[in-house]
Amino acid sequence: MPNDLKIGGELDRKTYIGGSDIAAVMGLGAYGRTAYTTYLAKIGELLTEVDAAHQLFLTRRKRWEGPIIEMLREEFGGEIVGINNRYIDPEHDFMAAEVDFEWRDNDGSTQNGEIKTVSPFAYGERHGWGEEGTADIPINYAAQSMWGLMVTGRQTCIVAAMVGFDNMIFYSIERDEETIAAMRAQAVSFWHENVLARVPPDPQTMRDMKLIMDRIGGRPVELTDEMIAKLDQLRETRDTAKALTEAGGVIDQLAFEIGQFVLTAWGYPSDCADTATDNAVLNFNGRKVATWNRQRGAHLDQKRLKDEQPQIVKDYTKEHFYRVLRFPKPKGA
Repeated sequence: MPNDLKIGGELDRKTYIGGSDIAAVMGLGAYGRTAYTTYLAKIGELLTEVDAAHQLFLTRRKRWEGPIIEMLREEFGGEIVGINNRYIDPEHDFMAAEVDFEWRDNDGSTQNGEIKTVSPFAYGERHGWGEEGTADIPINYAAQSMWGLMVTGRQTCIVAAMVGFDNMIFYSIERDEETIAAMRAQAVSFWHENVLARVPPDPQTMRDMKLIMDRIGGRPVELTDEMIAKLDQLRETRDTAKALTEAGGVIDQLAFEIGQFVLTAWGYPSDCADTATDNAVLNFNGRKVATWNRQRGAHLDQKRLKDEQPQIVKDYTKEHFYRVLRFPKPKGA
């Protein structure tokens, strides 16, 4: 049944799961988002959820929103009856969707529409865009469209891909009850078992691993034969000039697997070391083979402020911590 729980104004993104969140919650996220970074954002512990390049993209799209809507009105065959309306799910108030545009079908029913601004260089089959009129769109956009159909109770979502400045291409996503049921179940689990319970989901990427390890104190860990082999492979790969340009995926995968082992040894997430101490030494047969200690850093964007107002710099500089995997130098080197 169509949902009429339309709301006005902005919502605090920490209080609900939205269409732009669900792909990340399901492990399908774009722009580096994962269930873990979405979890941090919802509990208010991720200061920057969107990277700078994507933020610039969003800002520019907002600037072009008016002309895009006018072009949509000219090229879309259906009658547009709503722009940027927000809806709350009738079953769960922590689920919401913003619908870019709404249109009236031939039978008089209202349906959903999404607008996606796409660079010509990021359009085509290898980027997930198929033939016009089909449902072949990038999976994270498909998840967002299906989420909107779930919340609103509607049947069809037209996705208008604005490719470049003057080419609008239309796709059609139909409601699928099996997909919606799985999506709803995973969102409910994420909200109750992770966000409300303050239990972080498992890391999925090396960025997740780094975010976790930067937030907790380290302790010495004894490596297994399998882990020391991975560590040796990682060291050899790092030391190969070719690897730096061609094997980034291998490096990240090895570091991720070693990080998983270390976090498990630390008892993450239920039994983590006090952040006041940090001694992340990796041992093998009682011998130190590497360290993964947090590094202290601070940054300030404006050199002039540092030169002219050193006290202000001192008062407002924020410290942050990060970990660097280092190998001890041989004696005498």
